[in-house]
Order: sequence, then C-alpha cells, then structure tokens
Amino acid sequence: MNDLTLLEDALRASLNRRCRRAYAHDLRNGLQGIFGGVDALTRAARSLSSGKPLTVPLEQLTTFVQQAITNHERGLERVLDAITPEAHEPALISCRELLIELSRFLTNDAARNGVRIRQDFDDELKITTQAARLRLIGLALLTDSIDALTEGGEIRIAGRTAQGRVHVEIIDTRSQSRPVSFVSETIEQLVTALGGRIESKQHDGGAEVRIELPVG
Repeated sequence: MNDLTLLEDALRASLNRRCRRAYAHDLRNGLQGIFGGVDALTRAARSLSSGKPLTVPLEQLTTFVQQAITNHERGLERVLDAITPEAHEPALISCRELLIELSRFLTNDAARNGVRIRQDFDDELKITTQAARLRLIGLALLTDSIDALTEGGEIRIAGRTAQGRVHVEIIDTRSQSRPVSFVSETIEQLVTALGGRIESKQHDGGAEVRIELPVG
C-alpha cells in the first residue's frame, strides 16, 4: 500500500464521518417507501376483512412494496460503495452526472447552512477514469465549500469539454481563501494521480477551484 492510498483512505474515512447525516438521510428515504407500502397493505387487509372494496388493486400495492424494497436495496448498495468502494478498472463516466448526484446527496447539508448550489454544464463531461477516486475528490471539494459558508451563500459548479480535456470549476462565495490542509493536499495528489491539474485561487467574488482531467 503506497502513501497516496493511505491518504486516500484517510480522506474517505474523514468524509464518511462528515457525511454521516447525508448517508442516514439516503437510507431513511428508502425505508419511507417500504413503510408507506406496508401501511397501504395493512389498510387493504382491513378493508378486505370488513368486506369493503379496495380503492387500489392488491396486486398494484404488492408491486409497489416490491419496488420500494428494490429501491432501498439499491440505496444500500450506493451507500456501501461510497463508504468502502471496491477497486475497479478505469471506466467511462459522466462527470456531469457524478456532480449532480453529489449535489443531490448534499442538499440537506447545504440547506442547513443556507447555501444554494447552482450547476452550469456545457456537456456530459465524459472521461475514462477511476470513478471512486473522482467521487472522493468532488465530495471533498463540495463539503469544504458548504462548511466554509456557515452564514449562507452560493456554490456554482460549471464544466465543459475542450481540446481533449474536461474542465470543472467549483466557485463559492466565501470571504476567505481556501486554507492549505490535509484535505487540500490530498485532493491535489489524487487529481495528479488521475493525470489532471488543479488550481485554487481567491477573488472578489469568493474562492474558486479549477480542475482539468484528460478525457481518456
């Protein structure tokens, strides 16, 4: 195990603790669907026992519960894969879809700080890379922006593909520059390991991070 792998594991462990509420929210969403389906089946059983007609066919209710269980299982798989991802070969992924998924995942955290997340993508931003490592980079940058905006603000995520490279910008309205830390240094090494470049700067409108990654 090399030094970068150790840093990556440490960053993932730190982010897992940081995002505990978000993971719990995802799991509760899946359970709510199951609870709703079971409640509907319970009411249907009471109606049948009292001789009342069903407003919704029993087969439809059963299908709903089965789908809710399937959705919950998929949610569990997503959470487990995010917490302890298996090593995979580089694959073609959409950075746009990944960043949208991360924004959704952090919606409640952002709302708690009064932060709005805007997205501005020119295309799908498709690249061939290690998805788990890229997700870790995106999650670390977005949580850093949310946590820096304790009094509210805005995060803008933008991206485009040009000259064989994907360009992603994450800009937030914090008043102070991004500090140099274990997180920022690990992110820089992870981006470099993916063949990319990262640049961070402060301007009048806030803090900006730019990442460039090769398409393939």
